[in-house]
Amino acid sequence: MTSSIYLFPDTNFFLHCEALEEIDWQISEDLAGFDEIHLLLCLPALQEIDDLKYRSTPEGRRANKVYKIARRLITGEASYQTIDNDKLTVRLHEETGLRPYPDLLDYGTPDERIVGCAHAYRSDHPDKDVRFLTHDAGAMAIARNANVPWVMVPDQWRKDPPPTAAERENTKLKAEIKHLRQTEPQFDIHFLGLDGEEIDKIDGQCLAARSLTDGEVSQLLGQLQGRFPRSSTSEWIEDCERILRDLHTSIQHQSERLSVEIAVENHGTVPAKDALIEIIGHGPILLGVPLDDDDDYYKMYRKEPVQLPSTPSLFDRRMFGSAISVPLDYSKRPPRDPNTFYYKPNRPIEPVETITLECQQWRHETDTEYFPAEIYVDSESPIIEGTIECRIHAENLSSPARAFIQVEIMGQIVDIAERAAQMVAQVTPRTSGRSGDFTISPY
Repeated sequence: MTSSIYLFPDTNFFLHCEALEEIDWQISEDLAGFDEIHLLLCLPALQEIDDLKYRSTPEGRRANKVYKIARRLITGEASYQTIDNDKLTVRLHEETGLRPYPDLLDYGTPDERIVGCAHAYRSDHPDKDVRFLTHDAGAMAIARNANVPWVMVPDQWRKDPPPTAAERENTKLKAEIKHLRQTEPQFDIHFLGLDGEEIDKIDGQCLAARSLTDGEVSQLLGQLQGRFPRSSTSEWIEDCERILRDLHTSIQHQSERLSVEIAVENHGTVPAKDALIEIIGHGPILLGVPLDDDDDYYKMYRKEPVQLPSTPSLFDRRMFGSAISVPLDYSKRPPRDPNTFYYKPNRPIEPVETITLECQQWRHETDTEYFPAEIYVDSESPIIEGTIECRIHAENLSSPARAFIQVEIMGQIVDIAERAAQMVAQVTPRTSGRSGDFTISPY
């Protein structure tokens, strides 16, 4: 025996759901046991459809489609419209002759009038399973108050609401941005450990030495000037100040340090023009450029004890070379290769907050570029936390490429103030005409 159900859809069912032939009726648990579904289009719903059928909106186009079916049914061209479905029979009928029973509802809204029509049809056909079909909670409440059972429209039947003007503009802009980025350089940034494997965190141990404060440096320089008032030339004082201010990194030069290597590839479709790479230490993190053992600076200064220069003699007024400063002549450089990276403005000798490199034309789809960095700390804490950032700029890159890695170091604390006081105390006058005669062993 064929089981049938008769549904009075509200207007929104026709306007906001998928096309009738695309609906999967068996998704609804209320309809799963029926062989035939009869959709009854009543006059209140048709009047709303008439008002919308010429609008140039998705709802207007759906309304016009239903309107054309209803017109054929009303003019007698067909008694019902069969909806294509492989699993069950679905038919759309017009029931525009129904009138709601008086005094049942106020009938001030279309939903009330549709529910009234369903109630009237249900009363005239007590042998049929007649229900109201809606997705709206307010319409369900109207049906409940009129003792008309309802079937709830599943969310899967409903089409997404059409985008607003702002949403359409946003979608257009996103498409334009995506197109532009496809014509830009694109970078993959990876942080590598000592074994060359990718890492997502840097941890380990190193000396923890903070920089001297301005007040501490001034006090120490005052002690030197007080002890050697006749020998305190401006050059000597400036040289001592430079050594004291960089004492925290000079000590770390001669200890084991953590390091990281940053691997970057330009896998875009174009070279990066006037590329600039910044390797930045955030928090108490400083970064240095690794040196080879045969590097002159490494042999002369990173292996030498940290010391202050002896005072100048009466007849020796030349500037003293410090333990952390090397005069370099950059005036005679070979022509730059446009596809090679160069430090900007020069290769940093001492640790800095930011290591900067530049390349005139960073070609795409070439070998990976590697940028190593040693890690120093400006802190006297047992645990040092910070981050290292790699940031890439280019003339033809709309926004910088960025990557971060967390740093967590167990610090071996160095009392930098005590160390500086020892160095000051061991300064003696120079009598031989040579500088740097008095030293103190490093940690």
